[in-house]
Amino acid sequence: MRVFLVGAGGFIGGEAARALEAAGHEVLPHRRSDSGDLLPSSVPESFDVAVNAAGRLGAPGISRDELRAANTGLPAMLGRECASRGVPMVHLSTPGVAGLTGGSREDSPPAPWGAYEESKAEAESILQSVLPPELLTILRPDFVYGPGDRHKLSLFRQVRRGWFPLVGLGGAKLRPTFAGDVSRAVLASLPGGILGPGLWNIGGPEVVSVAELVRAVAAAEGVRLATIPVPRVIFGIALALGPLAPRQLSRSRLQLFGKDHWVDIARASDAGFHPETGLADGLSRTVSWYKSEGLL
Repeated sequence: MRVFLVGAGGFIGGEAARALEAAGHEVLPHRRSDSGDLLPSSVPESFDVAVNAAGRLGAPGISRDELRAANTGLPAMLGRECASRGVPMVHLSTPGVAGLTGGSREDSPPAPWGAYEESKAEAESILQSVLPPELLTILRPDFVYGPGDRHKLSLFRQVRRGWFPLVGLGGAKLRPTFAGDVSRAVLASLPGGILGPGLWNIGGPEVVSVAELVRAVAAAEGVRLATIPVPRVIFGIALALGPLAPRQLSRSRLQLFGKDHWVDIARASDAGFHPETGLADGLSRTVSWYKSEGLL
């Protein structure tokens, strides 16, 4: 198939591009404009399916307008282009659309908990309004990591130091998902694949606590790790310090590592899609890539 891949230069998009090409598909990468618009010159004359793996994560200094341009405006333009051509679209979203909760399902009500998640929720709503149901597949991959990912590098670097601050006892649960399994989900979402039109949660094989995750990272790095329980009240005091707060006690760490947030993958499993990469293997491959790039 001729696959128009938007976001081919990113972490997940690059992984998807390699998987698509390895499977024999022709990848037509999108050249992004400075404004994030879908340039007419970057849209191929013909393609069999569009895959949107583009997105911008929230970070200090990133405005809501910038998030909406990348995470809402661009997929909306692509969706309208696909609708006008009658071409199916695969859109990569986030479980954060359903909020910070454990065991969220595809039918869980929207409850985005931040500006990034709000921009993704808005994109899902627009795409569902402009594309017929039979032409739209939405994937929500959970806590993605793997070679090429720089967003979670700070976690690996903190573990490398030999100590890691936990929110409380680090009992909050999450479902790490290796990037290779996300690219397999993209392949399974192409026309005729087992993940047909609709909404699908994509997750790794294991739900683990944050404490278990960082210990697994330490094992992959070959370091001894001391985990330090930090009560929520201490996090609150640190956050009140603003720019003087230790970066290890950040608001994002409190949100992501302080409460259960993992998806239920029963629907994809019932359809025949199962994650292949376990946590130990995935972390080992990720650490190897970080070291090969001189990042660890």
